[in-house]
Amino acid sequence: MSEPDTDRTRRADSMPAVSRHAGDGSVPRPPALLRKGFGLVHRLRPERMTSLITPEADLFSVWHLGVPDVSTASWTLTVGGMVTHALTLSLDDVATLPQTEITSVHECAGSPLAPTVPQRRVGNVRWGGVRLTELLSLAGIEKGARYVISTGVDHGVYDGAHHDRYEKDLPLAKALDGSVLVALTVNGEPLPVRRGGPLRLVVPGYYGTNSTKWLDSLTVSDRRSGGAFTTKYYMERPENGMGAPSPVWELAPNSCLVAPVDGAVHVGEAVEIWGWAWAAEPVTSVEVTTDGGRNWNPARVTPRSQHEWQRFTFPWTPATVGEFILACRATTASGATQPATPRRNRIHQRIVFVDQPA
Repeated sequence: MSEPDTDRTRRADSMPAVSRHAGDGSVPRPPALLRKGFGLVHRLRPERMTSLITPEADLFSVWHLGVPDVSTASWTLTVGGMVTHALTLSLDDVATLPQTEITSVHECAGSPLAPTVPQRRVGNVRWGGVRLTELLSLAGIEKGARYVISTGVDHGVYDGAHHDRYEKDLPLAKALDGSVLVALTVNGEPLPVRRGGPLRLVVPGYYGTNSTKWLDSLTVSDRRSGGAFTTKYYMERPENGMGAPSPVWELAPNSCLVAPVDGAVHVGEAVEIWGWAWAAEPVTSVEVTTDGGRNWNPARVTPRSQHEWQRFTFPWTPATVGEFILACRATTASGATQPATPRRNRIHQRIVFVDQPA
């Protein structure tokens, strides 16, 4: 990466260097916890995902190590590691840098203890903040760097072990692609603490586990993080059991049915089957079945805008009374598609009973 311009270099030089210790030489005490241990709030099921933009209050919340009691007045973000100018930024510093908004799908990867179980925890929201490229440009990246490691101030017990912090990593190429944000807002409002506020990472096209909440440090490195949430819990095991595990980074192609629901379909009456599809790359096709997978039909798919999910529709007029199994599957330009086997992005299906008109 090229050296930052003169104005940015001058600003970076005026900021204090990164310090991982308190002023008296001691390690800072971790913040108290508002909630301890793992937690989950999930209200929005597929049949309620009717809005292009998911209200923040309806978006799922997951925390592994507890919810910290944070103070915005004293919050700082450090940028260090393999950089030419180590930075320490206050929230005001971050807020005065150029701001942008990106709308993107936000999907939970599911439990790392049960990675093949579909969870359908997903939404589509507007994030606002500073592009990570802006901060890395201010800091200046040294030759040989390959990853950016992010840490949050949450801490506690997960899976029977204590963790001092939550830590994840990103390939440097992803960190520099212009989509990754250090976010201050969601849907135009300041990030609530339950959402990882006052500051969190947002990585469009990657599972939510990579979007570190309560973000307090970014470290440019020549190697991956050695933390448990990168080396143990969020590693993808090949379906056939062969080969080495790979990081749970990019969103696999996925889709869900929003409508119709059981009780809303009648013989001889046209109904629209519709839902949302998404992936790390744009979804190019969605197929719908009304007979449990014996026959698949192409649906109409809207083009993707930014990193949003895409709406698909398929017209259906059932000819007989009875029970029907509806399902959908998304495919990307690279040919990746949803599997019928147990995976986190397994084909979504729904049973509806077609009745006589009232």
